[in-house]
Amino acid sequence: MKGLSSLERIILECVGVRPLTYEEILRQTGLMENVCFNLLQALIIKGLLRSEAGHYKISDISPATMEDLNGPEARKAESLELIEAVLEQESDRVFRFLKIALDPRDEKIFLAMLSNVESFLKDAHRRSQSTVPVKNRRVVFWGVGEVDRLLKQIMIGG
Repeated sequence: MKGLSSLERIILECVGVRPLTYEEILRQTGLMENVCFNLLQALIIKGLLRSEAGHYKISDISPATMEDLNGPEARKAESLELIEAVLEQESDRVFRFLKIALDPRDEKIFLAMLSNVESFLKDAHRRSQSTVPVKNRRVVFWGVGEVDRLLKQIMIGG
């Protein structure tokens, strides 16, 4: 089993908090009914979910399967899928992409600021994850890369 789609992952995130009914999953995810139903069935077939007494629950998942689902390749595929969706979104997006010159001092300051942002985001998520439905959460991405290295990666691939 190679990774999960973002849509499958969003269902698992919801059900991972507590067992949910089909209707609760629909409200939490905002998925269309037919899409939600098909994804739930696919997750059951994959052995990741089970249905008991009208509620969907996470199945017991082996460490090897967890690594396959959450390993670097799976995370990369999910990130690319989400970033592509953000870039294609026409409204309600705040996205900035800059190629800038930073001297070593400014780069250290910027990296410290990114560290603060990451701490803030982790704390905010921890505080709000039980009250904010998955469909109302935000996708945030940030980072910095060296143009020379990125160009080499583009040229050689992967």
